[in-house]
Amino acid sequence: MAEEIDEVATRLGEALIEGIFEGHTEEQILSSLQSGAPIWYQSLAEGISPLHAAVYVQNENLVKLLLDNGAVWNAVDYLKITAGDIALSFNNSSIYRLIRDAGIRSELLLGALKTRPSASLILQSNDSSATGSSNAFLESTLRYTTDQRGQDICSVEVDGEEIGVMMGWEEGIMRETARKMYEGHPKGNQLRVLNVGFGLGIIDRFFQGFDHGPAEHVIIEAHSDVLAFMKKTGWYEKPRVRILEGRWQDFVKELETLGKFDLVYTDTFSERYTDLQQFFEWLPDLLADADSRFSFFNGLGATNAFFYDVYTQISDLHLSNLGFNVMWSDVDVGSEEEDEGMTIYSLYVYDRHCTCVYYQDWHRTKRPRPAVEGGLLPAVSQAVFTTSSSSNDGLTNLSSGFSGTRQTLTSNTGVVVAVGESGSRLPGSSQPPTLAGPSTTALSFDEEAKLVYGVVISLRNMVKKLSLR
Repeated sequence: MAEEIDEVATRLGEALIEGIFEGHTEEQILSSLQSGAPIWYQSLAEGISPLHAAVYVQNENLVKLLLDNGAVWNAVDYLKITAGDIALSFNNSSIYRLIRDAGIRSELLLGALKTRPSASLILQSNDSSATGSSNAFLESTLRYTTDQRGQDICSVEVDGEEIGVMMGWEEGIMRETARKMYEGHPKGNQLRVLNVGFGLGIIDRFFQGFDHGPAEHVIIEAHSDVLAFMKKTGWYEKPRVRILEGRWQDFVKELETLGKFDLVYTDTFSERYTDLQQFFEWLPDLLADADSRFSFFNGLGATNAFFYDVYTQISDLHLSNLGFNVMWSDVDVGSEEEDEGMTIYSLYVYDRHCTCVYYQDWHRTKRPRPAVEGGLLPAVSQAVFTTSSSSNDGLTNLSSGFSGTRQTLTSNTGVVVAVGESGSRLPGSSQPPTLAGPSTTALSFDEEAKLVYGVVISLRNMVKKLSLR
């Protein structure tokens, strides 16, 4: 019986997604949902949901219809891409905001339900590793090292992978945070400072480094390895510094008896947003007056721009509801030493069917042979050529004659395949132009693109196996 239900759900779900890609009307999609098509379904081939599909075709009304009928806003496909990520990649701000706001409403509702004893509907994966469990993290072993750039690193090993607890690149963020918290404060050199979570002590060094250091500097830290590092680096001997060994939850009552603070900062590891929200709610009892300032390291959903945005908005709402005036600042964490960066020689863009839809090369010396008939999508030019002439390669100055929504990248140099959505070929010709210039490669462009795609996928699979993931 269960297998039959799964089979029906799969059939209806696949038909729903395919119908969206084929341009079915909103009435047809709604009819499919009312007939039992599962809105939560994700395709077997790619793991995409109906919401993913609606964003791919950029149908805003359909996106709203799916969200109103319970579409999963944070579902990820096999490549860990959400519908919000797709909207962001299309630079479609209206669809992006629809999905983001749905995520905010959903998370706020789940948070409200969680406060009720009868709330048993919340589904959340149980991460018992050091990155997801505070207890596991406190029992783990931390490593303090220095990378090849001379930056300090505090890391923990999880499933054979080194995960950064605090890293040197955060210094720019901490410096700017400390400056904004200190600068112009009316109490000047009489500030009482509280920091929760020491790590490498980056922000604590900045607090101490101002001309008028804190009148009192309290640090809460629970991990034994971090406490050992603090002793080794002399923090226990610093004047006007008090270190409380334990979790911040252990010192709620004690801190209230110690007096109020002018500056409060928190940057803990492996705690959930619910813990951070609980800390928010403690702030009115911690802060001294209306001039007091609070900040935290905003790493919420930091590995995904969409999730990061959702949780930034949620934290803004929670802090505003507590009476705070909330301001956000963007900080460039790059450095001049990193300017040499990574050189990009070739850029291939593939669609969801693994077909190359865009290509550009900045260092190529030989042109690929034209693609064979049928080797590329109808909307992709068979010709591959530079957009400007060069005295070195002898290529003529040609224009592709194409225009359309897919021409999102432009450049005056490089070998380009740029396309519009129509299936047109070069004006006046069904064949690619004959180009003067250097010899071509042995492979036609479509074969070359397939080869590159295959190599990338093979490398990805090999890395997954080697990392046991």
